Amino acid sequence: MSKLKINDLKKYLKLLDRQQLEKEIISIVKTHSEIQDYYFAKLNPDNEDLLEKYKKIVEKEFNPRSREILRYPVIKKAIKDFSKLTTNQEQVIDIMLFTVDCGIDFTNTFGDIDQKFYHTIASIYDQAVAIIVKHEKDDYIEWCHKLMVSSQDIGWGFGFDMSDIYNEAFGHLEEDRSIT
Repeated sequence: MSKLKINDLKKYLKLLDRQQLEKEIISIVKTHSEIQDYYFAKLNPDNEDLLEKYKKIVEKEFNPRSREILRYPVIKKAIKDFSKLTTNQEQVIDIMLFTVDCGIDFTNTFGDIDQKFYHTIASIYDQAVAIIVKHEKDDYIEWCHKLMVSSQDIGWGFGFDMSDIYNEAFGHLEEDRSIT
């Protein structure tokens, strides 16, 4: 299948008057749930409903009753799709740290998983920490610390990875805490 060319789309849209264009957009929104989510996020950037929808997708993947294996692509896609929908960095951080929290709870509940699992969770943690540092969202540092501490007794070097990520980003804060 050939890919739609943006110039062809622009030519088509120029043929439509405002009313026809509105009908076209409404039809697309009614037909495609991801477009509904996009406009919902545009019109309600601080609304928690969309965040909760994507958190439920993540949480479902950590439910062992629903399947035998964790589907990492589903988890990553939920985070990526949500991140594309919103400009609210706090919500992006929230879904990422929520995912890490679910991962740590999962392994503490069901025992040692595998290296791919821990690499995936540590990678999501690393991405969240990078956003926190970049956007100076210091309100999330305590949550990051809690996650790092709760990962310490987990295998495959996971605790070390989490400590390295935390200390590289926030280690200077720990030094400041111990001085005061």
